[in-house]
Amino acid sequence: MFQQRTPVGASRKSVTTPGLQVGGRKSLTASGSPGIFSPIRRSAVPARGNLTRTQNSAVRETLHFDVHTFGSALPVKVLETLAVVDADHQITVHVDESGWAWLVSGEKLIIWRILQTTMAKSSVSKEMHLPPSQFACFADLVALSFQDGNGENASIQSISAMAVTQEGNVRYWPSLAHEGTYTETTVDFGGHLCNFLTAVKGSSFVVSSFKNQLIRLGPDSCGRIQQRTLQQGQGMLSGIGRRMSTLFGILTPPTDITLHSLIWDRRSSSLYTLTSSNVNKWEIDDHSERQVLSWDIQRNLNEKICDAVWGSDGNYDKFKDDITVMYLCMQPCQ
Repeated sequence: MFQQRTPVGASRKSVTTPGLQVGGRKSLTASGSPGIFSPIRRSAVPARGNLTRTQNSAVRETLHFDVHTFGSALPVKVLETLAVVDADHQITVHVDESGWAWLVSGEKLIIWRILQTTMAKSSVSKEMHLPPSQFACFADLVALSFQDGNGENASIQSISAMAVTQEGNVRYWPSLAHEGTYTETTVDFGGHLCNFLTAVKGSSFVVSSFKNQLIRLGPDSCGRIQQRTLQQGQGMLSGIGRRMSTLFGILTPPTDITLHSLIWDRRSSSLYTLTSSNVNKWEIDDHSERQVLSWDIQRNLNEKICDAVWGSDGNYDKFKDDITVMYLCMQPCQ
């Protein structure tokens, strides 16, 4: 767990929208790449009895942050994977608020429970194989779906999983209890690579591309994966004219934007996206989705950020037009 320290007397300014916080991405990595862990190469897998976990919760303490251990001990499968990979081998990990985590190493996917509750005390881990790909696989393109919507007390029989490769190969496991049983399909974003996958309502998932294209995937009654495109710009202020649409900034989004974050808020059944120009929101139920917000961050937020950071500089007016603001990630506020 990463906890940032704020030096005494220091203050930090932030700009938020209702229910959302937009900011830079923080990560702790060995190689400097976000979300990638590159351990030191080991010559052999250590004996099972030597796979231990430190008992001290404080792993590292510095002036600016503390690092503490979190959750239960890592499964042996995870420790063995970390022990034998090369320093240049890419490993990505996702820790989910549902109490589960997954690790992607090559075409290997390991899923395990990180939190123990009164109803689920036993350690659970599953190893599956990802669909073949010409590109590196990573944890942002894996997601779990829980039948009751809450993964804290879920059994492996009630959890389904989906993985998507960057070029759009999809593999769906109806139940983690049967890792050898899965269904496959493909999604086509017109040559653009996939970058995020998240589970939403109705045992379905939404996959996105770097170019802000969204497709909803879900099994039908026969187990086949059905898909449909999320239409952007529809449902917001329906029936208004083009002039009013321009005023509210909700015309069809440009094609040259990049998607940086895809977030599902299960409490409000809302899907959020952060692009290089907008924050978008969809309301999603079991069988439909409707876009209800497209907020122009370049028009409404960039100037406020620049004023907050450089407004006190005497030369601010001279270099103001040369400032470029980039949005890297987005997280929901409690």
